[in-house]
Amino acid sequence: MCILYCWEEAALDFMDRHNTKIQAIVHPVSMATLVSVIGFLLVYDMLYALPDLTDPDGLWYKINLFWSIFVVYSIFSNLWICFWTDTSVQALPEHRLRPPPEEAHLWHYCASCEIMVPPRAWHCRLCKTCCLKRDPPLHFHPPNCIGHRNQRYFLCLSLSTGTLGSFQSLVYNCIYVWTTGAFVVADPFLILSFGQPRTDPSMGWKIITSMVLKLNVVAAIAASGMFITQVLMVYRNSTCFMMSDRAYDLGPMKNFRQVLGKRGFWTLLS
Repeated sequence: MCILYCWEEAALDFMDRHNTKIQAIVHPVSMATLVSVIGFLLVYDMLYALPDLTDPDGLWYKINLFWSIFVVYSIFSNLWICFWTDTSVQALPEHRLRPPPEEAHLWHYCASCEIMVPPRAWHCRLCKTCCLKRDPPLHFHPPNCIGHRNQRYFLCLSLSTGTLGSFQSLVYNCIYVWTTGAFVVADPFLILSFGQPRTDPSMGWKIITSMVLKLNVVAAIAASGMFITQVLMVYRNSTCFMMSDRAYDLGPMKNFRQVLGKRGFWTLLS
């Protein structure tokens, strides 16, 4: 027990001392993983699963193909603009960098940036700046803090990834796995129940389709959890640091309009 405790303390100390370097490695890897999974599921669904479920020359296939391309375009376009939007305090206009007299007591000093920053602006060691309404960098979005200026794009990204993309692909794969009988190899107990799988010449492909389904389920759960978290924060006008804080709650509609802009929920289709 003492050895395990010492190893745990050493690991935590190592992560604390090298936190910035670890994040600098994890973010590119997570970005590559996200792009790879999206590209793989698009190719798999459009070239293998859907052609077996419907006529590739028919209208239904073309509608699904067009919709899938639109979803992928929405994912990557919002991901791109999330990455390039500056959410730092320094991006504010010159006259906004100084607090109004009646709000001066709400601002705090950042020793790293050596400036006064508004409420809900925190310093990020990875970005090396203070970000407005900062949410900490997640493993599945670009190495840039989500803040006041790009939260709308991240919300659209979460919607496209978690609801439109992942669950659309999950529906395709569930139907495809069911029609091919690959549900049998999705569970080891079902393999034993249905006898020797080696007698089936298509068993190799069934194993692949069942593995893709499991990957799809994990991706759908992770992406939908991210989307639900973002919706909850926008609904409350809060941040990850103070999820239960409702000091800035203006009501659901005003909170969403503050993030999404004048066009409101139509922005989610962009």
